[in-house]
Amino acid sequence: MDRWNDADTTLVCAAACFLMAVGFKIVYPESLLAEGFLFVTEAAMVGGIADWFAVTALFKKPLGFPFHTAILPNRREDFVKASVQMVQKEFFSRRTIFKKVGNFHLLPRLIDYLEKLDTKKFLLGELLSTVQKYFAKLDKENISKMLANKIRRELENIPAKTLIDNGADWIKKSDKDREFFISLMKKLRIEAAKPETRNKLQNVLEEYAEQKTQSAGIFSQLMTGLAQMLDLVNFGEAAEIFQVQLLKFIDELIADTPLQRQTLNECRLKFSELTSTSDFKDLVVRLQIDLTSALPLEKAIETSLKKFDAELQAVDFEKTLSQKKSPSQDFGTLIVQILDSEYNKLIDSLKVDSAIKTAANNFIYELTARTALYAQPLVGTVAKNALDKMTAEHLNNIVYDKAEKDFVWIRMNGSIVGSIVGLIIFAIIKVAGY
Repeated sequence: MDRWNDADTTLVCAAACFLMAVGFKIVYPESLLAEGFLFVTEAAMVGGIADWFAVTALFKKPLGFPFHTAILPNRREDFVKASVQMVQKEFFSRRTIFKKVGNFHLLPRLIDYLEKLDTKKFLLGELLSTVQKYFAKLDKENISKMLANKIRRELENIPAKTLIDNGADWIKKSDKDREFFISLMKKLRIEAAKPETRNKLQNVLEEYAEQKTQSAGIFSQLMTGLAQMLDLVNFGEAAEIFQVQLLKFIDELIADTPLQRQTLNECRLKFSELTSTSDFKDLVVRLQIDLTSALPLEKAIETSLKKFDAELQAVDFEKTLSQKKSPSQDFGTLIVQILDSEYNKLIDSLKVDSAIKTAANNFIYELTARTALYAQPLVGTVAKNALDKMTAEHLNNIVYDKAEKDFVWIRMNGSIVGSIVGLIIFAIIKVAGY
């Protein structure tokens, strides 16, 4: 307010012109022009002084004049109160807030912000950190016990008939019974081809012959002994013949032959009859309970959780985010790629899915509008606290700085309008004959 400005220059010029007009009037007392010039300059100077007084009286006491001056400092409380009400009711009214928020179109800006690489890294990094902290705090031992007990209950609650039927269906569809049968026959053939097997067959034949001889009469024993002496009965050759025939029989069972198919069908029929018995079902139930109890589920689950945790803590976030997906992944890499994939899906949905776009727009609108409404009283409080802390001089400078140009023109207009009004009045007086 104390800076020199154009209004001060105008007022000084009006005063200088007035002094010049006084001089002209003294030198030329009868001159109409001198008289008119004096009248006009006097009106311009009076108008300028009046407007200077009026503008200055808003902020301080001009020349110490006490009456109805320094209006702004004296009405400081009213000014603060009015300013707060104006901020709350005009700038932050409910209608204004909802209207402004509705014109913002925040969703495209939000999408643009989310698509930025730095934003993506920050948000996914925070999500990954949350997941890492969650896994690190997990009580893996108790969780393992809980999951193991739940799995055991589920396994034990499976009906025996369901297990049998599912097992039979799986064996039939996968042809596992044929594979098992062939594998068993191949192992049996290996055993049958051994010399030990031939020796055992020979021993069996000899024992059988001895039993028959002992149970027969004396004549039969004599004939048997005579046959052995003459080598008419050779148990070694008989055992070898039996072994050869046995190997041929097994080979036929191994190959895809009618004998193999018939044998398999008979086995399947017998197995089906066996599975329908109550004894077999009870056996399955006992096996189900025993196997379920014997499974080391707690240790397996706890080991897996610890492995997941270690892989999750050791993952290189930025490297994993920048590289392409690979088929072989550890748990940490998989989590990062899942987060990345879901993040990209979210952005795509916000762009193309009309239902999601509408829901997101409504959510953002409600959130921002209601947040602004909740902030309305706070804005008034902040404005009041800020204005209360201002000194009278500071408040004067703020108001004056905001409208300095207008105040300068008000003062300049005083001199300009005063000179025009003075000229008009002088003309009227002269026309009236005075």
